[in-house]
Amino acid sequence: MISTYCGIVFDLDGTLIDSAPVVADVLNGMRQQRSKDALGIDCYRSWSSEGGAVLVGNALDIPPQDAEQFVPEFRRRYFELPTPLNSIYPGVIEMLKAFKSRNITLAICSNKPEHLCKKVLNEVNLDSYFDVVVGGDTLAKRKPDPLPLMHVINEIRINPNEILYVGDSLIDKNTAISAGIDFAFFAGGYDSKIALGPSDISFNAHDLFVSDLIIRGKINE
Repeated sequence: MISTYCGIVFDLDGTLIDSAPVVADVLNGMRQQRSKDALGIDCYRSWSSEGGAVLVGNALDIPPQDAEQFVPEFRRRYFELPTPLNSIYPGVIEMLKAFKSRNITLAICSNKPEHLCKKVLNEVNLDSYFDVVVGGDTLAKRKPDPLPLMHVINEIRINPNEILYVGDSLIDKNTAISAGIDFAFFAGGYDSKIALGPSDISFNAHDLFVSDLIIRGKINE
């Protein structure tokens, strides 16, 4: 049987890794400098899909337009902190190995800046699994605009009908819809309140995701 999916594109934060603890360390440090109490990690998880200005604005209790000036500082501090290996969600490595063993091309399409995506992937030893990494600043537009995802598809040279996009947020789902790409939702990520269509796939455990795709006939056994 020929695989339905020859390429799988992943969001990064909330899909493959939980970056919220590091984000919390950075932004709570910035809050402390402003004599503000630390916020819980769940706050940062709920804001992480909304972009840097919204994330920093919520963290510092200021409007997003006023937070833009603090985003470079946040990203600089984030770059300086190492990404712990336990940031990887359980089962991710086994999942990626299973896909690669089936010669499925893997890529990243994230709204995190490209250099931060590559830093994180390198620090948690996942970089070798991905042929293409596109971040929120790689192109002139970012998700949910379809341009970044379509750019990934053009780079890996696979028919869009043979591509699956995997994410954890409404932004990811809307990106897939705009690009005309099948979507799979990781329900254990940062955004659990999205409505799924009858053709969408949902999963809670990465290692079981592969088995689910096999059962559905979407990849080779």
